Amino acid sequence: MYDALIVGAGPAGSLTAMLLGKRFDVLVAEEHQIAGYPVQCAGLISDVCYDTYRRYCRINRAVENEIDGAFFFSPSGNYIEAIGKAWVIERKVLDPMLLEKASEMADVEVKAKVRFKDGRAYAGCREVKANRIVGADGISSVVAAEFGFRRPELFLTVQAEMKFEPLDEHFVELYFGRRWSDFFAYSIPLGDTARIGVICSSDPLSYFKNLVERHPALSDRVSGSVIEWNVGAIPSHLVEFVKGEVALIGDAAGMVKPYTGGGLYYLLRAAEELSETFPNFQKYRELYMREFGREHSFGSKIRRLYSMKDEDLDRLFAIMHDFDFPGVHMDRPTSLMGLRSFVKVLWKLLKDPKMVLKVAKQLI
Repeated sequence: MYDALIVGAGPAGSLTAMLLGKRFDVLVAEEHQIAGYPVQCAGLISDVCYDTYRRYCRINRAVENEIDGAFFFSPSGNYIEAIGKAWVIERKVLDPMLLEKASEMADVEVKAKVRFKDGRAYAGCREVKANRIVGADGISSVVAAEFGFRRPELFLTVQAEMKFEPLDEHFVELYFGRRWSDFFAYSIPLGDTARIGVICSSDPLSYFKNLVERHPALSDRVSGSVIEWNVGAIPSHLVEFVKGEVALIGDAAGMVKPYTGGGLYYLLRAAEELSETFPNFQKYRELYMREFGREHSFGSKIRRLYSMKDEDLDRLFAIMHDFDFPGVHMDRPTSLMGLRSFVKVLWKLLKDPKMVLKVAKQLI
C-alpha cells in the first residue's frame, strides 16, 4: 500500500515525488518511455524560477540561453523594450533530470499508463493500492476525468525552431494583435536559430504561417525550413483541483500564468505546498490559493488586453513606448499593481483619457 500514487512524471509529478518521497511511500507512474517527450513548452523561465529549481537539480545543464529582456511588439510592428533576467531551458533535459532525482526518493514506473476500473487503479498491468492519488498528468488528465474534475478550455500551440536573426540574441520577442494570434506569438533566440511559436484558441498553423510570412517586424528575419516542430495545448485557467483524497497539480489543474501559459514556477510552488501539507489536500489547496489565487485572477484580466482592437493596441504601445516596468516580477502579475508601477502606468495612460477607459474596461 502506497501513501500516494502520482500519475505523470513531468516536472509536477517528479517534484511532488521528490518531496513526498522523503517522508512517505510513493509510486510515480509515467505512460511514456522517458519524461520530457513530446515537448510542449517554449522553455522560458524567470530568474526566480531558475533559482528555485536549483534547489532540486542542476538546472544549469538544461540552459540554452540567458535572457536579459523582452521586446513587446504592437500589431503594426512597433515595440516596447523591457529589461528583466530570464533563462531558456530545454525540457528534454530538465524533465529526465527531475525524474532521475525523483527515482532516488520514490518508486518509478515508465511505460505504465494508468487506468481506473471498478474503483481500482492500475499502472500498466498491475493493480496499485494507494491512500491518495495525485494527478500530474497534464491537460488530458485521466485522473481528472475519472474523478469528475471540471476541465479548463485549452489554447493550442504550435512552435518551430527556425533560422532567425533576433534584434538582440539575449532578448525574447512577443507579438500581439489579432492578425497574428488571438492570444500572442513569440520568438525565443537560441543562437543562430529561434523557437518561433503561436498560442491561440484555434487554427494555430494558419496563424503561424501568417506570422512568419507577413509580420512586419519578423518575417524578413526568418529563413530556411523548419528544423523541429512542436505542437500542444495549454490550459486557459485554474480549475478546482482537490476532491477528497484526490488532488491535481500542474497543467492538470490549470496551474499556469493566464497571460503567458507558462507553468514551471507555479507547479514547483504547488509541489512544495502539497508536500508540506500532505496528506491534507484541503490545506494544500488553501496554501496554493493564498499564494497564487490573486495572480490567477489578475493574470486573466491582463490577458483580456490582448483581445483589444489592433488600433487600440497600437495606440497603447505608443503611449507606453518608454515604460521601464519597475519592480515587475515575471511570475507575479500583481507586482504591476505595486505603488511605483501603478503610478507610472496611470501617468502614462492619462495622456489619452479614452485609453484609460478602454484599459479599465478590460481590467475591471
